[in-house]
This record gives sequence, structure tokens and C-alpha cells, in this order.
Amino acid sequence: MIDNFFSKCFKCLIVSILFTEISISAPKVYSAIYSLKKGGIEFARSKHDLSYNSNSDEWCITSFSYTVGIFSIKKDDRNETSCFKYNKNNHLDAINSNFSSNDFVRTNAYTYNRTIGTKSHTVEVKRIDDSLVTIIDGTPSMKKSYASIDRLVAQLFGYTFKKIKVNDKGRERQYDFKIIRKETISTIFGNTESIVVSKNINESKRSTLTWYSINNDYIPVVVEQYRINEHKFTATLIEFQD
Repeated sequence: MIDNFFSKCFKCLIVSILFTEISISAPKVYSAIYSLKKGGIEFARSKHDLSYNSNSDEWCITSFSYTVGIFSIKKDDRNETSCFKYNKNNHLDAINSNFSSNDFVRTNAYTYNRTIGTKSHTVEVKRIDDSLVTIIDGTPSMKKSYASIDRLVAQLFGYTFKKIKVNDKGRERQYDFKIIRKETISTIFGNTESIVVSKNINESKRSTLTWYSINNDYIPVVVEQYRINEHKFTATLIEFQD
């Protein structure tokens, strides 16, 4: 029992130390390409672009994922875009409060479109006052979401959050983030010091492990996705330009 107690305390201490070592990274314009593989076989790629509009003081991240090689015979394209506001001072405050709240980033608009063959599915999310309103395949949802961010923003700043409500393609869900460890891995940047963050989604079988590069503005360099305990695929950063 005593050993159990000290073991739990030690784990809490390690996580606390990792959080105190995190510095913030304000968004920066970049383009990145990820290779998606399962069992060592590449089946898709995902292109990410982060841009900034100085007139509206708004950031937008766009993700375009598409099948490659023999898998491209069956077209499966996914487009996602999130536009959000970011406040660096509030981000600093979040660190000082041990990330107990999110007052530094807020989604203004989000779109998702998936095309499989000739069929398509669209989700559009707009901020109206203090809530996010969802339109699915042209039909507005009567249910409002009071989540502050969408799933693209959650992935971008996952190293910052603990528990947060997220608009996940129109559904409000709680994401639970946890820093697991520090690890040095080989990436396109060379030997890369990273923090490994787990993400679990309430009422969902999906979970992820993400390696954020500490010295490269916390960009995700590796993402592993799981369904229950089964590994589904690994996304690895293969191209980067800032």
C-alpha cells in the first residue's frame, strides 16, 4: 500500500516537472506533409498548411488527406479547415496556471469535407456569439456547442491542454490530454527531443499518441492512432517548410 502511494506520487511529480519545463510556442506559418502507414505500407498522405491573416488577426490551418499508390484506386479525400483566434499573453497565463483553463485560443469557423468515390459528406461549424453552430450536409443542427475549439486546434495545441471540450466534427466531446514522457527520436530534423502526449476522447473508441518536437515549435512529428487498443496507423512528418 505504501509502495503504491509513493509510486503514484512519483508519477505525479514526473508529470508536474514535464509541465513546468514546457514553454509556449505561438503559431507560425508553415507547410508540412505527413506519410500515413499501417504495417509499414503507405496508404495515404496528409498536407497541412498554417497561415495568418493580419487584417483579421486570424490563423487558419488546413489539412488535406488523400489516398496514394494502389489505395488511390478508391478515392478517399478529406479536407479540413479551422480558423481561430490566438492570444499569446493568455497562453502564458495558461502555463502559469498549469493549463487549468483555455482562454488563449478559440475557433471561429471549421469545415470538414470527405469524398469517397462519388459520395461526399460535409460538416460546417460557425461561431455565433459564444457558441458554435453546426451544419451537416446543408442541414443546421438545433444543438449548440459551447466548446471553445475544434479538433484541428486541439491537435495543434495538444501539448498545452489537460481536459477540454472540443467540437469534434459537430459533436461536443471531452478530450483528455496527458504528457507521458520525453523522448528523443529520429525525424526529418535529425535526432529530435520531443514530448509524448496521449489523447483520449470521452465516449469514443479513438485515442492517439503524439510526439511534439520541443525545438521546432512543438510541431507534431509523429502521430499514432488507436481504436480501443488496436493500432490503426502512424502518421510521420516527411516534409516541412516554414
